[in-house]
Amino acid sequence: MDFSLSPLDSTSRTLSIYWDPASSTRNITINASSPGDAAAQLDALNNLYARAYQMMSLADQLSGTEGQANFSQSPTQSSNTDVAKITYFDKTHYPVQTPESQFQFQVQQIAQNQVNQGSSLNPDSSAAVNTGINTFTLTVGGTGYNLEVTINSSDTNATALSKIAQAIDAANTGVTSAIVRGDNTVQLNLSGRTGEAQAFSLADLSGNAVSATGVNNSTQASADAKFLMNGTVNIQAGNAVSLLDGHLQVNLTGPGAATVTTGPEVAVDLMQSLTESMNSFGALLAGNPYLTPALSTAWSDLVKQGVGIFSNYGLEGGSQGQVGLDTLKFAGALQQDTAGTARAIDGLASGLQKFVRGLTSYPAGALVTSIPTSSYQAAYASSTASLPWWQGGIGGFSITA
Repeated sequence: MDFSLSPLDSTSRTLSIYWDPASSTRNITINASSPGDAAAQLDALNNLYARAYQMMSLADQLSGTEGQANFSQSPTQSSNTDVAKITYFDKTHYPVQTPESQFQFQVQQIAQNQVNQGSSLNPDSSAAVNTGINTFTLTVGGTGYNLEVTINSSDTNATALSKIAQAIDAANTGVTSAIVRGDNTVQLNLSGRTGEAQAFSLADLSGNAVSATGVNNSTQASADAKFLMNGTVNIQAGNAVSLLDGHLQVNLTGPGAATVTTGPEVAVDLMQSLTESMNSFGALLAGNPYLTPALSTAWSDLVKQGVGIFSNYGLEGGSQGQVGLDTLKFAGALQQDTAGTARAIDGLASGLQKFVRGLTSYPAGALVTSIPTSSYQAAYASSTASLPWWQGGIGGFSITA
């Protein structure tokens, strides 16, 4: 469709606006021999309306009867998250070959790491570890590492434990330390990597760094994950299970049975697209000097309110009206309470719809920083977006004079 604005006086020239409905970008092309200020503001308005329309279209698909239909399509999910939980699904790079649609897990044992819990000592008392050089061996998976610490006569138990922890961490063996303080107590705890092959032990060579601190006291043994998947026995050091050429990852969380079923990610995809559209809209409001700052302020307030309400469903807030989506949290909410999640997102979509409808009801002159001081002033003051922008197939910025 073509619109043309005839000159309002002898010094003005024609400004034509065209929106190609077949264009996927939904942008209006502006051909102007008019003052540059007018063309730039029309371009800003075009982008404002086009991005608002795109956001409205996605909100429509997440609300009402259309939203109910999209939420009713079960995404990739686990029948029992206490046994197997989906941690990653890359639907963008799905395997070319027809994948398996179900993975049945029977978990006998999940992988564990070894945990050693040291003795509780008085943090301010003189070190129980011998003064001078203390050497000890840390053996991990059959490989021994000789370590040493020097304890001074003025060192307390807290200082001695800190020195031992530093020596263990610096060895980079996969065993890490944590100093835990209680009510007038301090102790050194050690943790290894998961899997039976990552078992570790400590022994004094000279001095008493190990025996005096109790760091060789194991309270949890390392273990491999043992499970059947679709009837096949699997034993591995970790709990992460990679499927579909790495595009689906599942984490084993406990013993028992669970079925992981692949499915369409319709609601997740739409939410990702909606957050991207919201960010595009917010960036335009924050960065375009031709649009009134009041728009950006109103948008930031709306986003801040939405993030506060919908954070339980994975919506995260950033600066200048930007948002993020924790897809794992959103997918988890979908799995635990599909109907409740659908109602919540319907509320978010309704808020966005109301915002856009309000936006498109304002005269264009109220949306720009200043009306051009040209013969186009009257047109700016009275023009609005062609309605209904949000219903698809119709749209454009019409000038009336």
